[in-house]
This record gives sequence, C-alpha cells and structure tokens, in this order.
Amino acid sequence: MSLPWKSELRLRLGREGCTAQVLAPWSRRLLAEARAEGRAPGSIAAALQTLRAQGQDPLPRHARLLVPDEHAYLSLRPAQSHWQQARQDAGAHFAQALGRQDLVVQVTALPGGAAWLAAALEPGDLQAWQRPLADAGIDLAHVQLTLLDDLRHVARHVGDSAIVALLREEGMTLVRVAAGTPVELSWERCDPHSLRCIEQRLLAFQNTGADTKPDPLWMLCRSEAQREAWQQLARAHRWTLMLHGASPSAQPMELVA
Repeated sequence: MSLPWKSELRLRLGREGCTAQVLAPWSRRLLAEARAEGRAPGSIAAALQTLRAQGQDPLPRHARLLVPDEHAYLSLRPAQSHWQQARQDAGAHFAQALGRQDLVVQVTALPGGAAWLAAALEPGDLQAWQRPLADAGIDLAHVQLTLLDDLRHVARHVGDSAIVALLREEGMTLVRVAAGTPVELSWERCDPHSLRCIEQRLLAFQNTGADTKPDPLWMLCRSEAQREAWQQLARAHRWTLMLHGASPSAQPMELVA
C-alpha cells in the first residue's frame, strides 16, 4: 500500500463557491484552507490565490477535485466482474438515457461488489476546472464525487438499513441503504431553504420501501446553521442530523455527518 508522502491540494467545488485545502504528507493534517465565492472556474483561481496569500507557496503540484451532485449525472448500475465492463455498461446507459456519447464517464465499485456507482460529467466542465489549475502549474490528478466522500463518512454511523439524505445547494440526494450498500439513488432538485417541501419529499421516500416499518433516516447538513434549522423537524420525525467532519449528536433523535 502506497503512503501519502506528498502534500495534497484538495478542492471541494460547489455551485456558488470553492473550498481549497492543503493537507500535510503522511498524516493528511489540514495545513491551510481557503474559501472563494462565485462560480467555477473563477472560484477555483480565487481560492488558489488566497492560499498563496496565506503563505502556501508553492502549492502542491497535484490536486484532487470533489465534484458536487449538481454537476454530475448519477446512476446505480448492476454488478459487473471487471471495472472495464462496468464502465462500458455505464457509458451505454448514459448514451441511451441522455442521447450523449461525449460525456466523461467513471464508475466506482460499491461495498460487497453488489453494484457500481456511475457518474457522467460534461467535458466542457472538466476542461474549465482544469484551466485555472494548469495556469498555476498544478495537475488535476483525481476527480471524485462529493457523493462518495459523503457516503464514506456517513457509512461509519448508519446501520445496514437506512435512508441517507444529503442536502445540497440546489436540492438533495437521497440514498436507500440495504444490507450495508446503496440500492436506490434519487436526485431531488428543490429549494434547500424550503424545509416543509423537503420534509414531504423525505417522508415520501422513507415510506416507499418494501418493509412496513420505515428505515431510520440520516440527514447530512452542509453547515451548522442548516443543522440548527432542521433540529425541530428532525426531533419530531426521529431523524438523525449530521454535519460533515463531526460525529453524530448525542441527542437520540439527531445526527451529524
């Protein structure tokens, strides 16, 4: 197993901003962080400039970019024996569903080999994200889904059967987990500030399973303010609120991601 002996530049892209982090070698301890508002690629360039102003110069030569759900077409695909077969299956699926063959397709095996998570990105988006990095002498070494990063975090807390709601800037991604692996995926475009609208969609998704008793629901919030806004409704429905980077709340009806 190779060790992370070089520092890493991690970029978490949003629809209205970019967060850039410099992580230390070996420990991956956070050395510096910068946030820039606005749309990419401008927000990427601004975040890099802020890191340099903080004394992070030179920056790491390789970057890892986390892409939000809003920028990707997502699908759960059946189990395949090999990565190449899974990628071909995903490419054929997106070509049929979207009528496009120019998309950048990637697949990731889910736990237990039960399925693959497939994603398709717009080639124009990928080129736009690469441009400010290339101008700074940085290679875009890895492009990953924010969804996968969040699911890895949540998986440490949820049980084998659960509903996971990941709140986004333009809606939410809903994931049904059975036997410890995602089995259903749904993107819901909605106003993230409309709590009642989201509440109704969550209740509908939570109660569409085969079992008469709904699975527990875990909601991953994007900020402490968002988590506070959801506390009353979460307590009423016995949902757990989560906040990325924290551990689940000690309150039995709340959770944190």
